[in-house]
Amino acid sequence: AASEVYKRQPPLTAKEKALIRDQLPFYKTQDDGLSKKFEKRVVRFRSRKKILFHEDVKEVEKIKLLLSATGAMLTLGMVDFLILSIHKIIVYPSQYYSPITKQEHYGEYNPGFKTAIFSEEQLLKGFRIPNDNINLAVHEFAHALSFNVANKLNIRSFLFLYGTKKMSQLLKNSEFNEKWKKTGYFRDYGRTNVHEFFAVAVESYVETPKDFESHFPKLFRIVKFMLNLGFYRLP
Repeated sequence: AASEVYKRQPPLTAKEKALIRDQLPFYKTQDDGLSKKFEKRVVRFRSRKKILFHEDVKEVEKIKLLLSATGAMLTLGMVDFLILSIHKIIVYPSQYYSPITKQEHYGEYNPGFKTAIFSEEQLLKGFRIPNDNINLAVHEFAHALSFNVANKLNIRSFLFLYGTKKMSQLLKNSEFNEKWKKTGYFRDYGRTNVHEFFAVAVESYVETPKDFESHFPKLFRIVKFMLNLGFYRLP
């Protein structure tokens, strides 16, 4: 019965597809089979996630669509595409005070409450500039995905944790860090810990995959392996 409800959700409109294509570069790189799979998952994600908006948020439908597209994109290589470690998404108009961390934030993911929180301003900026390797939705969803995958006893979880271990080793590698400094390709915030490193790397994987593979081919392969994503047709 419940699955029937989700099947009846209307497909993405031509206008919605155009918006995703404009703001998530990866969508242009897929073949028809992956496109159809992705579009169905966007619709299901949107229909099944509880997204709450502060009354001053203006772009409600656009944000729903882009958040759903982000979730569907990052899990395209996985069977479980709903990111069950996110029960609720809250969107404020701009920077907000978090009673959880007692700090001002633009975005955060709280695993205890299974909640992702975003500022509309920074969220839309991340999509509007699709090649600066900064995308708040991708960053926080990457955190949620880590939490979701790592806490399951299955082969995908094992592979994900193996990738995390490899990333931890790179983070301690002096040659890798020297190259990081030299290229300036990743922002320094990624050095905080392996979880931030993963989230920053995923932003780059989504936004500038060719540069990523060119600068850091080993890390590029690790991220691709962890997400099971090979949707970029790279030369």
